[in-house]
Amino acid sequence: MESLMKKWILCTLLTFTTALAAPDEQSDYTSYIGALEDLNHKEFSKIIIKEINEYLHRFPAAGNLDDIHFKIATLYSDRKDKVRSFFTNLEVIYLYPNSSHIPVAKDRVRALLLREKKFRALQDKMETVVNPATRDSTKESAYFAFISDMVSYDLKSTRKLTIGACENFLRTNPEMPRADAVLFWKAQLLEKEKQAPRAIAELLKLTYLYNKSIFATASKLKMAELFTDRLKMHDKAILALEEFILEFPEDPQAPYAQFKMARIIEKKKKKHLEALDAYKAVAEKFPRSVEAVPALFEAARLYEDKFKEYDQAIRICTEVVRDFPEDIKAPHALAEAARIYEKRLKDYFNAASVYFKVYGHYPESNIAAESLFAAADINEKRLKDYEKAIMYYRFVVDQYPDKKVASKAIKRIEKLSKDLANNK
Repeated sequence: MESLMKKWILCTLLTFTTALAAPDEQSDYTSYIGALEDLNHKEFSKIIIKEINEYLHRFPAAGNLDDIHFKIATLYSDRKDKVRSFFTNLEVIYLYPNSSHIPVAKDRVRALLLREKKFRALQDKMETVVNPATRDSTKESAYFAFISDMVSYDLKSTRKLTIGACENFLRTNPEMPRADAVLFWKAQLLEKEKQAPRAIAELLKLTYLYNKSIFATASKLKMAELFTDRLKMHDKAILALEEFILEFPEDPQAPYAQFKMARIIEKKKKKHLEALDAYKAVAEKFPRSVEAVPALFEAARLYEDKFKEYDQAIRICTEVVRDFPEDIKAPHALAEAARIYEKRLKDYFNAASVYFKVYGHYPESNIAAESLFAAADINEKRLKDYEKAIMYYRFVVDQYPDKKVASKAIKRIEKLSKDLANNK
């Protein structure tokens, strides 16, 4: 079997040389691979595969490339290398859709998808996997589609091979618009492989070599993330985010960059005053962003927890309600202000008043019933205003009969009513 395989490869390569009147280099390389085959030992199979791959890259215009590529897939299949067999047979399917080898390649891929646990995630999309829409594509487009799909499949077992495919693509197709996407995907794969320095290098390359790319902005953000999360280079992360905001102030991700920078300054650098300013800057610079309200909540938290400036924390909470009254977090901002009045300042009158405002302004909120109950509780236990407490408890029962606090409110009403009756 090995002898037949050796003869097949050598004959095919020699056919290329004769048919194309190849230069001496191609002819010599063909002879070199034949000499490796003549060694006739399994220890050389990896080397033979490597050199056949090199042949494909050196002589992309050679004829019958599908035969050679399929032979690589066959060698991996014969060696029971399931991951490389899956990967190379799929390459054949994408790159040579009209080849006579496609039926066998598809059968191999189907068999691996059915048998191997490592490919189980793709079983439900098996026919999509083996029938990509590349029949009328150029070789470059087909290879780009192959890499794109392998990235989207996100199989851990094929990740390193996909990184290699990215490198092969970039070697022969270094121009935009596709090279920038492949470079970005490669960086993502390297990150998942826990190779942060290499990932950052690729992202940095993208920002310099393809600075007009749609991936340039995402690359800067990803670099900042890797700097701080993987390499603990927090100053570099902050610098990258500052540059991003300056260069792309209108980018939809600019508010996130500002918020991320504030979080790094607080959590990693422990500079709470700078972090406070950075959080407030999110709402000031990007008031319509989804990050604006969460940033104000963070600022209020810092005022309360780190600086003990409770009035300032309340001010920030009321700003949320004033400037973002329709935001889903607006009732929570009121509740936070009420909590600070109650727990920090012991100002029970204002605490009860603000808790009631949650119910008054946002009766459909998921915290309205609890806030109304809290207002009643404070009136009962702290302000000793029993009639108002009973009134609020009744509001709870009438407006929110299905809430857990409704049963508690009923018991409080009964107790307070009895106490008031006994005291008359």
